[in-house]
Amino acid sequence: MPKPSKTKTDYLAKLAPDAYYHVYNRTNNRETLFHDDEDRLFFLEQYKRFVAPYVDTYAYCLIPNHFHLMVRIKPVTVLIALTKQIPEPQRTAPQRRILAQKEEESDFHPLIERQFTRMFTAYAMYFNRRYHRSGNLFYRPFKRVAVDDEEHLQWLVYYIHHNPCKHGVMEDFLHYPWSSYLSLLTQKPTTLLRQAVWELFGSKANFVAFHEVKEPQKPEKWDLDMED
Repeated sequence: MPKPSKTKTDYLAKLAPDAYYHVYNRTNNRETLFHDDEDRLFFLEQYKRFVAPYVDTYAYCLIPNHFHLMVRIKPVTVLIALTKQIPEPQRTAPQRRILAQKEEESDFHPLIERQFTRMFTAYAMYFNRRYHRSGNLFYRPFKRVAVDDEEHLQWLVYYIHHNPCKHGVMEDFLHYPWSSYLSLLTQKPTTLLRQAVWELFGSKANFVAFHEVKEPQKPEKWDLDMED
């Protein structure tokens, strides 16, 4: 029996605490998103500023016209504590609503979605200034797919790290500097959930071995529309 086709809402999952997501986005009309390392560094700085405090980052990859992330939204207590630390005049509307609601009734999706939007806006403003460009840069709305099983999580990490090969950016993903793969292998300080990623595969050795497989079996829930 063929798998049921996915609907638009399957790629616009509601963002909730403690849940895993594949987040990805590209430019309008597949324009170039990163022209050089300065662009890539600025994008990561905005991610660190606006999004990273609210999520645990497991994997990422920056490709010339799009990016991929695997994240887990932080727990409710952390999200509320972060929001309380922001001076009241600087709080966004979603941040104010979170603090006004009862914890058990809170809807955290607008809060997390707004942080991603703030990141996109900051990068687009920088990009448009630098390249004398105007108008929207990113495709809207950005895609996010909920991931709820271990097999899918493993494949997603593999897919993100192999993305440079898929798009012909590099023949060997092992040497691509703008993904999380090399950082996950080292012992250097990182904000990535390195140990958690290794444990997802059972060990660091299994993590490496899985990535060396040319074409591991895709999980049943994987869909080609999740790819970019």
